[in-house]
Amino acid sequence: MIDRRELLAGLGGIAAAGAFALPAPGLATPAFNLRNRGDFLTACMKMRGSIDDRLCIGWVIGTRYAVIDHKAIPMMGLLAATFSQGRKISDEAYEVRAIEVAYFTDLQDRKLLETWQNPVTGKTVEVPQTRMGPARLIVTADGLDVETPAGEARGFELEHRFNPAVTRGDDVWVTEVIGIDGARPGQMPFVYNEMTTYHARMSDLADPDQATVATNVDFHGLVTFRPWMGFGDRPGHTMARGSGMRAARIEDLPPYYLELTGKYHPDVLNDPLAVLAGEPGED
Repeated sequence: MIDRRELLAGLGGIAAAGAFALPAPGLATPAFNLRNRGDFLTACMKMRGSIDDRLCIGWVIGTRYAVIDHKAIPMMGLLAATFSQGRKISDEAYEVRAIEVAYFTDLQDRKLLETWQNPVTGKTVEVPQTRMGPARLIVTADGLDVETPAGEARGFELEHRFNPAVTRGDDVWVTEVIGIDGARPGQMPFVYNEMTTYHARMSDLADPDQATVATNVDFHGLVTFRPWMGFGDRPGHTMARGSGMRAARIEDLPPYYLELTGKYHPDVLNDPLAVLAGEPGED
């Protein structure tokens, strides 16, 4: 999950409007059709943000595992949130500015990890926090484009797309997919795959009076072992899963997230819009 927030966004996507799934009959208004690129973009923006310029917040809690000999070994917990603000720049695109603050936590008490003993190698390592952004993204019906990829993704080609919507009754799921495969001389290869699924109601998405909608989020990711994890030159990967939702207000974030961010990144809680308006960067 944290590795994913180092990517923040990517390139690419599905180009054919015909790939978008049709909504269930009788649930959407005749004017709202997920086969239409404009309506599909509206649905994506409402689920992952807003079609107006309000502050948007989303959070995820999950677990990262090391995959050794085809077995998943729990490593640590994940606690992350994103803050974003968008604006429509054309009939086919939105500009979004986003920041991410994320933490690794202990598996038992879910408290912040500052050091961690690798259960496979026994090595004790320092555990990083992650604060990425603000980043400037362009969102279209095909996917996301990022102005300057951050973290380990810097300089690599990123792929990002929205999969066709899946509908059942009044339920809509849209999955966004990120992928990267790169290497630098003398460094470990960096391979990353992620799928984040947004779940909302068709009736909400089709409602022109709702700029944003209640959305549940499920996250799955795979990334090669990173240098800080203490695996040395051993090849392998980790996988992560997490769940969360959109938060209408800062106060709706998980209490422990508010505690950690108030301590380490108080500016994000005090005035997130000012942080989003700042110069692009990463900690």
